[in-house]
Amino acid sequence: MAWTSAAAILSNYDEVLKTFYLPAIQEQLSHDTILADILDVNEEDVSGKNATIETHYGRTTGRGVRGDAEALPTANRQKFKTMTVPMKYMYGRIAITGPTIAATRDGRGAYARALDVEITGNVIDLQKEVNRMMWGTGHGMLAKWNSGTGTAVVLQKDYTGSSGCSGTNDVGGFGSTFGAKYFKEENNDGVMALLSGASSASTVEIVIGTIDLAVSAITTGTNTDTITVTDPGTPAAGTFFVRPLGAYTPWSTEDPIRKEMMGLRGIVTDEDLDEIVVKDGTNTAGGRDVFSDTLQGLAVGTYDFWKAHVDAHPGGRYTAQRDLTFNLMQKMFDTVEIAAGKDYGPNLILTTHAIRREYLDLCQADRRYVNTMELDGGWTAIDYNGVPFTVDPDAIDGEIYFLTTKDLQVYRMSDYAWMQKDGSVLDKISGYDAYEAVLYRYAELGCNRRNSQGVLCDIAYEA
Repeated sequence: MAWTSAAAILSNYDEVLKTFYLPAIQEQLSHDTILADILDVNEEDVSGKNATIETHYGRTTGRGVRGDAEALPTANRQKFKTMTVPMKYMYGRIAITGPTIAATRDGRGAYARALDVEITGNVIDLQKEVNRMMWGTGHGMLAKWNSGTGTAVVLQKDYTGSSGCSGTNDVGGFGSTFGAKYFKEENNDGVMALLSGASSASTVEIVIGTIDLAVSAITTGTNTDTITVTDPGTPAAGTFFVRPLGAYTPWSTEDPIRKEMMGLRGIVTDEDLDEIVVKDGTNTAGGRDVFSDTLQGLAVGTYDFWKAHVDAHPGGRYTAQRDLTFNLMQKMFDTVEIAAGKDYGPNLILTTHAIRREYLDLCQADRRYVNTMELDGGWTAIDYNGVPFTVDPDAIDGEIYFLTTKDLQVYRMSDYAWMQKDGSVLDKISGYDAYEAVLYRYAELGCNRRNSQGVLCDIAYEA
């Protein structure tokens, strides 16, 4: 039976989007990464646009022993600090044209097939975005400029930028190893050039064309990826590329343009966020002087407890690489276990595929047998001291993360849902013969104990 009106067809689209695709999307995105699968979701502590965390960082000093007739210990109190976790807003948008809707009027299953390609693709892309965000710092960083002007851009792919990079202000740091890893499956996707060497930013979206990926190991040297783009002009030294972030103003004293979800690189560190994302040589810490950005409102210089455990190269993080050893791994494991408490943490170890191979080579050379573990959600991991040791495709090159996941939570104001106006999922696009549906989620990754996390850095590996 054919539908006789566009309204009837639209109502069926709405029904499919609500009753079929939304539950499937929620289920699929709940298991898109091992972090998303393992971390608890907290909606109770979210009020308004923020979540509030009370962290316990100090014990009372009102205790002690005394002699006969001596004054009792001075009363004191437990130490708590309130932190704020601001929500981040994620969206997936699809559009269906009027002719497409009309063409599906003769079959009840046709409209589902018409939507399937767009929605399934959108969900997969959103999975990739969320996974990338959960390893970053909230700034949407995708790549760092190395050299080139006009339509040919060379992206940095060195473990350290101390040599082999063209930018005089670019001394490496986070993002130095990315190359075109986030672009290789996204031809014709728009990105935006953001200048790190000055307090300004470009709002021009740059469309990616061809991509030439390097295949060598990422080490100190001159490894690069090359991409062709719509002409970005002449990038300044230290420019890097980020996802389009909508309306914003250039970086200023209190404007870090941090709109994405927080990730492990921003949490598992002993620095403030502004010292991580950009290295421009303007101060001894290698960060920017033009703004100050802290995780959840606490500065590490003021609150010493608000630091994760970082084991970097003796010359400093990103300065050089070193071989992985059993001793390095066990020292970091012990450090986190002592801080978190035995049988509390760490309870998950994450790294890249390349670093896992380095570990397996060590075990083979030492004739150690490696046991495997089956985790909830179907994940498989190596057994390390009874803790799962596994990989993530977006894990940071040269690093191993020792996580106490009980102290990490996804604070959620809204799970994945469709925007609905007057009960309709599909809305008319003004001025066009087309309709759109918008999937959204309001959430942020938060931490209530930073010192129960650790990272082993600067590990050498083969690609």
